[in-house]
Amino acid sequence: MQRYLYPQRKRLEILSAMFAGGYGVHIWAAGFHGEPLLWAGLHNGQALIFGQIMSMAAFVHALGVRINGHWRWSPALRLLGMAFHTLMFAFLAIKGFGATGFYTYSWVTALLFMGALSALKDTKRALGWEIHGIRIDR
Repeated sequence: MQRYLYPQRKRLEILSAMFAGGYGVHIWAAGFHGEPLLWAGLHNGQALIFGQIMSMAAFVHALGVRINGHWRWSPALRLLGMAFHTLMFAFLAIKGFGATGFYTYSWVTALLFMGALSALKDTKRALGWEIHGIRIDR
């Protein structure tokens, strides 16, 4: 077993999964009283699906963080969750162009993208694809 996340990185990834999952639940719940993502062109049904996908991606990400090397593919779960988070917040940033939404969501997108790159690096190591540019699976 190889651990990929040490305490500081693990805390940061748990916080990002909680943030994205909480955001997804918030969008999902806010849809009962209005149209929370109407500014992004998403009506209630679409916002509900958006929130559910965001929450499921957070669950997959958190599962990868929890497993943390006990299974060879655990970094790939983190990568999958972070990639979905990055894409979904990038969508919101693009839709918010010209408003404060662009500024806010572009920062979140950038931070989540850095986390996705970290998960990609750990995934490559876990699957034996490369370490520092050197293939080790031969």
